[in-house]
Amino acid sequence: MDIKTYFSEKLAALLFLEIKKDSKINNFTILNDIYFPVRTNEIIQKVKKKEDFDNIPVNLFIEGMFYVLGADEHFKYNVEYKVIINTVPNSIGFIKGVIFKEIENENYEEAYIMLKGLLSIEENEENYDKIFLLVDKLRLTNIMFKDEEMRLVEAAKKITNYSNAYLYESLVLNSESKHDLALMALRNYIEGGGEKTTDVIELKNELETITSFQKAKEMVSNNPKGALEIFIPLMEQLGDSPDIYYHTAVAYRILQNYEKAIYYLNEAVAIDKDLIEVINEFGINYACLENFETAIQYFRKAFEVTKSIEICTNLVMCYLNVKNYEQARIHLDIAKKIDAKDEIVCQLEKLFTEGK
Repeated sequence: MDIKTYFSEKLAALLFLEIKKDSKINNFTILNDIYFPVRTNEIIQKVKKKEDFDNIPVNLFIEGMFYVLGADEHFKYNVEYKVIINTVPNSIGFIKGVIFKEIENENYEEAYIMLKGLLSIEENEENYDKIFLLVDKLRLTNIMFKDEEMRLVEAAKKITNYSNAYLYESLVLNSESKHDLALMALRNYIEGGGEKTTDVIELKNELETITSFQKAKEMVSNNPKGALEIFIPLMEQLGDSPDIYYHTAVAYRILQNYEKAIYYLNEAVAIDKDLIEVINEFGINYACLENFETAIQYFRKAFEVTKSIEICTNLVMCYLNVKNYEQARIHLDIAKKIDAKDEIVCQLEKLFTEGK
C-alpha cells in the first residue's frame, strides 16, 4: 500500500455532513451545497453524551477540514475549506492545540495529518520543524513515510535560509545507505547555518568514515596502495567490522604481499569465521604462495557454500599443481555442469585433452 492509499483509508473514516447553500459560518456564506468533515471519534463522543447533531461546534468542522487538507491535497472542497478556516477566528490556534493533544496521546499519525493540513494554510519554519520531527519518527516505524518525508524536504528547501530540510534529507538518505549523498546534504545543512549538535557532529563523522571506506573499496583493484592509505587509519573507527580487514587483505594480495594479506584475513576471521569471501581469499593467497594443499582446504570450504564456478576452477588448478589428477578431473566435470562454456573451463578442458 502506498501512502496516498493509506491516507485515503483514513479519510474514509471521517463523517461528512451536508451543509446547504446559503448557510453561514461566521462571516462566510455557503454558496453551494457542501459537505463538512467531522472526525468520527468526536461524533461518537457526542452520541454517547446524547448531544444534538445540530449543536455541533464549528471547531469540530474546522478540525475535520484541517484533517482533510492534510490527507488529500486535491480534495473537492479544499478551496472552500481554506476560505472558511481563514474566516473563523483563532482556527489556527485551535488546531495547534488539537495537534499538541494528539502528540501527547501518542497519536502521531493523526497529529501528522492535521499538521500537514496546517502547513497548507500556514507555511513557515516553525510548522516545518514540528512536522519534520513527526514524519521522521513515523518513518522509523513505517517505511511508507519515507517518500512523504522526502516530499516535505523538497517543499521546505524553497524556504529561504531554512537549513533543517537538508538535515532530514541526510537522515533519509543515510537510512537508504546513500552515504555520499547523505554527507552532501548534511554539509549543506551545516553550511546553511544549521546547529552543530552532538548528534549532527556524530552523524557527520560517521558519514565521512563510511564514504571514505566506500571510496577506498572502489580503489582497491586499480590503486591498492592508495586504498591502503585510507583503510589503515580507518581501522580505529571500523575495527569491529570484518569488512575493512577483508578489503585490506585484498589490497595487499594485489600488491603481492601475501603474508600481510593473510594477517588481515585472520583479523577478519577473528570477528566472523563464516564469511565466505574471506575463506575464498585465504585460498587465493595460499595458492599464490604455492601452498596448494592449504589453498585446497579453503577453496573446498568456500565451494561447498557457494558452488561458484570461479572457486571450482581454482580447485582444479590447485589439484593439478599437487598432481592429484583424479580430483582435478572430478572438479573440472563439476565446473562443466555449472557452465560448460566458461572460458577458464574450456582452457582447462583443453589442457586435459592435450595432456592425454
